[in-house]
Amino acid sequence: MKNNGQLKYLALVMILAGTLTACANKPVSTTQLAENPQVAAINNFRAVLGLPNLPLESTGMDHMANSPSGDLPVALYADSQGRKFSVEPITNTVVEMDARALLASIPTNALVLPADELKARALKIANTITPGFDSLLPNLNDNSGNKGDNYFFDWRKPMEPGKMMPAFLQIGIHTSGLIFAYYNTLSLK
Repeated sequence: MKNNGQLKYLALVMILAGTLTACANKPVSTTQLAENPQVAAINNFRAVLGLPNLPLESTGMDHMANSPSGDLPVALYADSQGRKFSVEPITNTVVEMDARALLASIPTNALVLPADELKARALKIANTITPGFDSLLPNLNDNSGNKGDNYFFDWRKPMEPGKMMPAFLQIGIHTSGLIFAYYNTLSLK
């Protein structure tokens, strides 16, 4: 038997799913932008990362497999350059950005930033987006690394019993400075 809080959450998810399904694959109008807290969250997120404020298109609802529960409901949006955003609809928190499609557009002669500069940028983003990140950092496992020109700055909480994976923050940055990946479940309660 589900408790009252779970039923309210389920009802909200169903309402959001119906609303997003009705406008899936349609551009979000200027009026909707002003009224939509999910779009406002994406716009704030893009401002912090220095990303272009391009029109967004709602693409429906899904579940975030990389969340501690393994099935966090998320509202999906995409911009015209190929960035995909996932927003947790209860708190209107951007929990994921996938911009891997932009990696192919990086010129072969692009400026190469040193790893310490990339890490400083990732830490600045983490501190700006995640309240209290500095105080969390000593208790997080640093799983940062790179695959060629792609750096992954990754901080994780210890695994909790009954969870599919730990809460974490990961920022993927190409040596050119392009932020191509972002995952953040540290901010969720």
